[in-house]
Amino acid sequence: MNIIDLDGKVIEVENLPLAILQADDYRHYRHATAGFEQADERLQAYWEDVYQKLLKLQPPADGQA
Repeated sequence: MNIIDLDGKVIEVENLPLAILQADDYRHYRHATAGFEQADERLQAYWEDVYQKLLKLQPPADGQA
């Protein structure tokens, strides 16, 4: 399965549960030193987008349509 990131690149997802865990971690990362706020905002938006797209690939839980 694949997703398309914010830069328009196709990302192949081989292990969906692991990819979701990693994207969830990455969307919370921030630099510890000042001066990277703009880069951190961009990275946070990127990983939030990836995370949301990965969640949409999950099959419905049992008992849900």
